Amino acid sequence: MDIGGPADALSEAVTTLNRYISAQFDSPIGLLLAGRPPLRPGPRRALRTLDDIVFGIIRTRRAGGGGYDLLTTLLELRDEETGEGMTDRQLRDEVMTLLLAGHETTANALAWTWYLLARHPDVAEKLRAELGAVLGTRPPGVDDLPRLPWTRMIIDEAMRLYPPAWFVSRRAREDDEIGGYRIPAGSNVALSPWVTHRHPAFWPPETFDPARFTPERAATRPRFAYFPFGGGPRLCIGNTFALTEAQLVLATVASRWRLDLLPGHEAELEPLVTLRPRGGLPMRVRRA
Repeated sequence: MDIGGPADALSEAVTTLNRYISAQFDSPIGLLLAGRPPLRPGPRRALRTLDDIVFGIIRTRRAGGGGYDLLTTLLELRDEETGEGMTDRQLRDEVMTLLLAGHETTANALAWTWYLLARHPDVAEKLRAELGAVLGTRPPGVDDLPRLPWTRMIIDEAMRLYPPAWFVSRRAREDDEIGGYRIPAGSNVALSPWVTHRHPAFWPPETFDPARFTPERAATRPRFAYFPFGGGPRLCIGNTFALTEAQLVLATVASRWRLDLLPGHEAELEPLVTLRPRGGLPMRVRRA
């Protein structure tokens, strides 16, 4: 559905909470409070804004408004034993996850993709050549994606260098040992795609090279040398959707427009819960 009017408020609230949650990782007290409702006024207002938007969507759909989509499916679910459906709070948690994780991370991945393409015109030119040969002047569709391998490899390589989820964590369910280090049960273990994606044993040299993701070269690397969506049972639920969305957006925009960095502007990392370019990426847009 189209969020419409509240879109700007939603974006501002996401940014506020992103920074608030990130700051918790820098403080022992913050870590103790992680997962609890925020105490500071700004984050509390941001959370209320998101709740108002999401609960409003749920109320509208319960009243019969909107079309048939994932939320409709969730509303129709029934417990096999009790026959009861999901409460508004359960629905809120599901919708909030999909709403936030379904747009902010993909937007960051695309922002870094445009940054890299602007700095590597040879890669961008090959992209436009592929889009011209496959699409001509028409917009892309899902059926075109298998015939746009360079487009997909650009996204994969951009997420290697600038993974939107630049660190992930897992809690050890049992005692374990990794590389000679004891991991007690209950420990939180942090893994960083940002670090692993630059390991010289798997990714020499540190340059922007989408050809790393040809099937032949990808087959030579260990499975988890590249994990922008995590892995295992907790693999990101939206990985296929995100890649489909990113490839379609990149193909649509790049077939019509060129995005150039403003002279003298260098992107600065803002490593919050997600990896953003601090202050955004001011670019000049011109027809391709």
